[in-house]
Amino acid sequence: MATYDLAYAEEHLGELFQEARTGEEVIIFRFDGRSCQLLPLADVKEEEPLSAEFMIPAPALGGSLVPAR
Repeated sequence: MATYDLAYAEEHLGELFQEARTGEEVIIFRFDGRSCQLLPLADVKEEEPLSAEFMIPAPALGGSLVPAR
């Protein structure tokens, strides 16, 4: 388990992310004793777009559009 202080982590965050992605346990701690851990997530490759498409309903029959202000 590798532990780093916050100042070092701020300067080398890219390297620490890479360590976590390769399976190393990375802990970052602050001067007050609080800490966090970088954890790798499984790669997710999706063919679907990340946003959804929604149809905007047509105005009701007999209704009128309201101008934007």
